[in-house]
Amino acid sequence: MKNRKYTYAFGFLVIFYLVGIAGFINPSTREFFSRLTPLALLLSAGFLVWFHQPKFSLKMMLAFGFIFIFSFLVEAIGVKTGVIFGEYIYGKGLGLKVLETPLMIGLNWLMLVYCTKIMAERISGNQTVRLFFAPLLMVIYDLVLEQAAPLLGMWSWAGGKIPVQNYISWYLLAFLFHLLLQKTKISFSNKLATPVFIIQFLFFVVIVGYFLIFRT
Repeated sequence: MKNRKYTYAFGFLVIFYLVGIAGFINPSTREFFSRLTPLALLLSAGFLVWFHQPKFSLKMMLAFGFIFIFSFLVEAIGVKTGVIFGEYIYGKGLGLKVLETPLMIGLNWLMLVYCTKIMAERISGNQTVRLFFAPLLMVIYDLVLEQAAPLLGMWSWAGGKIPVQNYISWYLLAFLFHLLLQKTKISFSNKLATPVFIIQFLFFVVIVGYFLIFRT
């Protein structure tokens, strides 16, 4: 029964993101699908909650809440000042904004930290290796996401160029969050975490590849 639940969830996510690819590469439906990006994030987060083990403890919820709020505030400061990640502005693709920053960006940070923690633990049993490797996974993800974001109406950079400081800041902030989870000894598992990360990553790869080739 548990394997069937995983199969259904995995299959649904694959189909959902494939439909998303089809919607984004079609000029006539691109704007509509761009507005569905917050739904995609919420749906993915919902599936992660469904497969999360063990139950959420108070300490875990406080840590997750901190990551959500702190990452949102850092992004809001970054948008306002341009001194953290570089000069960029958010579009309409991520939905409702507060302080010129979409609330969904906090959820995006939390999901990436959550998934990469589990992935790093599967790759290495050494805590130090995991601590440095998990943020690296997030930066690799961001390398592709940054190319896709302007195409999907999520955000855009001043002059169309992504500064190196963005990736450095991404790594340092991700490192801080992973250090928090490690020092507070918060542990969890999730069979769907790696698939969600890979499906989203490949979604952005296909979108970027399509626009580079066809430029529609």
